[in-house]
Amino acid sequence: MRALLARIQRWSEFLAQFEIWPVALGIAISFVWPRYLLAAVITAAFFWFVRGIAYRRLSVRTPVDWAVVLLLVMIGVSLSITVFQEQTSGQLLRLLTGIALFYAIANWCNSLKRLRLLVLGIALAGLVLALSAPISVKWHTGKLPFVPFDLYQRFALLVSDTVHPNVMAGSLVILYPIGLCWVLFSWSDLNWYERLISIFATVIMLGVLILTQSRGAWMALGLVFLVVPLLRWRLGWIILVLGAGALAVGVYFIGFSSAWDLVIGSDTLGGTGDRLEIWARTLFMIRDFPFTGIGMGSYADVFNGFYPLISPDPVLMEHAHNLILQIAVDLGIPGLIAWLGVLLGVIWTSWQLYWFGRSQGDRSAFGLGAGLLCSQLALMAHGVFDAVTWGMVKPAPIVWGIWGVAVAAWYVIVASDLNISKDSIKLAG
Repeated sequence: MRALLARIQRWSEFLAQFEIWPVALGIAISFVWPRYLLAAVITAAFFWFVRGIAYRRLSVRTPVDWAVVLLLVMIGVSLSITVFQEQTSGQLLRLLTGIALFYAIANWCNSLKRLRLLVLGIALAGLVLALSAPISVKWHTGKLPFVPFDLYQRFALLVSDTVHPNVMAGSLVILYPIGLCWVLFSWSDLNWYERLISIFATVIMLGVLILTQSRGAWMALGLVFLVVPLLRWRLGWIILVLGAGALAVGVYFIGFSSAWDLVIGSDTLGGTGDRLEIWARTLFMIRDFPFTGIGMGSYADVFNGFYPLISPDPVLMEHAHNLILQIAVDLGIPGLIAWLGVLLGVIWTSWQLYWFGRSQGDRSAFGLGAGLLCSQLALMAHGVFDAVTWGMVKPAPIVWGIWGVAVAAWYVIVASDLNISKDSIKLAG
């Protein structure tokens, strides 16, 4: 019996070494075919069982475990109170795949070699998304006159389930800073193929981001371009000041009202008034369901049924057009607190990674920490006017993948230097 148990444990340890590949593949398949979301969750759950046999623990500890536990509790609450079971179940499964990806990365990544593979994987993921845009995005042309209309005529949709430009932009803008900073900060430490893939990915992603004409993504990208020099060079603050000055001059000549409408206006929503009305009515929904939320996936039905717009020609609202409001209305205030707890934990680990790399002369940590910080900046800046990085879109787990890389990098580089093991870390909210 002991020999059999020992053999099972050895096989479990062997399987655990490959966890990231089937989990990531299952989630990638669910991007294209959502009917496989449950299969992706079951695959991830299987490897929790494997880890339990191999290492006598379900998972390594991370600085955000208690926040994730609260989020899981609110997932259960959301499923129990919703009256739209099918929509809610689909979005909750997608959120679970994101959490599963986070822990798969945190458990699998235990060396610098694996960490570099993950960063390269981020660049490749952004590149694949960007290259798929010409055949998958249903382009909305004419929003901004300086983007050539004729260019879009060269693209041909080859898929039936098309992607909205804002969804594509929201995914790319949080991936873009990681590859950009890896190149700018860590060039001398990269292999030739890492340099080639990273440069190619950043160029292609930037081109697609411009073509999406997503003003929220452009604003987030602009902030990244202002902050990156500040993180990279001692005199980088000069670029920040000059950029802020140029923005102020532009707003002065355009006029504040025109500039504001340019930023938050939308072909779908109309002008500033419609967006503010949507936010106000979403706040009413949060006020009415503060502890439980309305249930993920229920926003369109609840909003249009009970909180409709009063404009003469109202449009059906699919989401709150604000990331924070969307999470709060979906999962209640406790769910928002849990999500913000994970976000703040990731920002903390990213900052420690950045500062360790800068102080110790570790260019890889320096660049990766800066990229992860800028990725969180882009996430929140884009989230002011959109919510396409949350549960209603297929690529939503990408955010959790980036968060998993942040925690894994902190363990591999910073915690290992401080002799902190993955099993001894104190849990934080």
